[in-house]
Amino acid sequence: MALSLVRQGIETESLVGSEDTQVLLRAEAMVSGAGREAVKILLADAYLALGAVEVQAGRVVLDGTVYAQAAYRLGDEASVRALTAQTTLNHAVDMDGAMAKMIARAEGEVEHVEASYENGHMIFRIAVRLRVKVLNLSPVEVISQISGVSGLEVKFEEICSTKLSAEANADALLREAVTLPAALDARCALMDWFSTQIEDVSRDLGGVRVTGKVLVEALIASGVAGRPVALVKYAMPFDQLVELPDWLTEDVNAAVEVKKLISQVDEGGQNDSTLKLEAELAVHVYAMGKDCATALADAYTTSDEGIAIEQQKVELLLGINRVACHDSYKSTMLLPTGAPGVGAVLATRAIPTLSGFESLEGHTVFEGILEATALYMPAGSDKLCSATAELPFSLHCQGELPQDAWVNVRVTNAEASTLMSDRLELRATLELSGESRITREVTIAQDVTEAEAAPRKTGIVIVWPTAEDDLWTIGKRYRISSSAIREMNGGGETEAGKAIVARM
Repeated sequence: MALSLVRQGIETESLVGSEDTQVLLRAEAMVSGAGREAVKILLADAYLALGAVEVQAGRVVLDGTVYAQAAYRLGDEASVRALTAQTTLNHAVDMDGAMAKMIARAEGEVEHVEASYENGHMIFRIAVRLRVKVLNLSPVEVISQISGVSGLEVKFEEICSTKLSAEANADALLREAVTLPAALDARCALMDWFSTQIEDVSRDLGGVRVTGKVLVEALIASGVAGRPVALVKYAMPFDQLVELPDWLTEDVNAAVEVKKLISQVDEGGQNDSTLKLEAELAVHVYAMGKDCATALADAYTTSDEGIAIEQQKVELLLGINRVACHDSYKSTMLLPTGAPGVGAVLATRAIPTLSGFESLEGHTVFEGILEATALYMPAGSDKLCSATAELPFSLHCQGELPQDAWVNVRVTNAEASTLMSDRLELRATLELSGESRITREVTIAQDVTEAEAAPRKTGIVIVWPTAEDDLWTIGKRYRISSSAIREMNGGGETEAGKAIVARM
């Protein structure tokens, strides 16, 4: 009977490459009404809305739009003004091994913004951090059955490959109208910030339902004496169905990105004003599946019929390791020398930048810097001022992450209060999430062919196993079945330094 093999195909997901880079961009806008009067910049910020991500040969091409905004004071005016600007992102990230039609994952965030006034224009210099990884789905053929050779000894291994099964996107448009009390005397929306919070990802008829909130903070210009601005916080709920075949909705994750946020105040005169919010969302869901098989790992014969094994190494994705935690944060902001003393703090903004992390004994320590800005009214003055400080932070999370993990950190509920005229106390909540791939490399048989068997020896052999030896390696070395070796040695397994007797 001739050698017979039965093969089975599975699909594996492998990481082709991952890159982390920084891009510097510039945006500008005309400052209305500016002439010879001084322009005092109070606060500047920006956010990135990623667009298309395309994998090409040896690189990944990304595009997007950066929206910049600033609040400023003109000359001796007590009121606060604002402007916006935007610029495009077009960037190519080199990636060895990348090919068209591979899977790309990309994230981008603004790490730092500097604004300056130059010749009637507000100039924004923006540092954007981009992270890109490329994944490849490739077929692997395993041998699931072998027969047709006498004296055949086989070793099989159960293997499972976690992989992307499907992904889908949906766009959502949120609109909300928030009533502002007449006592606030709201005039216009100056700046706004946002973050997303996913509360549930669940199966629904026709796909996956993603629910959560867009947490909005809007800086509003106020006509109240001594309080030219106010910070309004509001949560915009979203509930979006993303179409996906029902049989692919077992292990689904989701990501929500705000592509654009618009805030506008409709003044109410003697009545309440209305803050109108409009947010464009991109909701992305991806389903993970598993391909499993019983794969031939190794084989040999104890008869005069010989075989030759060609083996292959395969990297399997076992799953995704996720770490998430949050903690309260408190620190002291010192005002710069010569800055007006603090009377009352009206608004606070804090932007985190992660500098590094280290995993040890089941937990991970994350270190970074908070760039905090407080808008405040000086004592005895009607002109709004701002103070900025860079404050270190440290956050301990349960779970370990490798250094190539993707980590995101954000600040919520940032508030500052006056400690003394030259210092503030900043309180906030730090939220952190990170994920990494869990992989395992296995060696399995790629092909088996008939071969001439070496002459069999006869007699008794005594083997002193090494730490790498087991019944299988000893049996293959001397062409004896591992079951026969076990039977001749009392039914136990091998122990390093303990002699094994086998009959050849």
